[in-house]
Amino acid sequence: MIHTKKWFLNRVGKRVYRDATTCKCSSCKDTVENGLIIANEQHAKYLYSVQIDYAVEGELLNYRDK
Repeated sequence: MIHTKKWFLNRVGKRVYRDATTCKCSSCKDTVENGLIIANEQHAKYLYSVQIDYAVEGELLNYRDK
């Protein structure tokens, strides 16, 4: 699911999780296992932008609250 920028902004300071992707790097594995805390507005906008970029390439970064 592609989320809106508002969805990410509403979660600043909160932990979000992401489903596994085809990437197996340590950073992606850690995000899948432990989630990540959206640090600030700039971080939220970055995550929003990256999910769009990946979707264009056919890879959905499914972020979720749990």
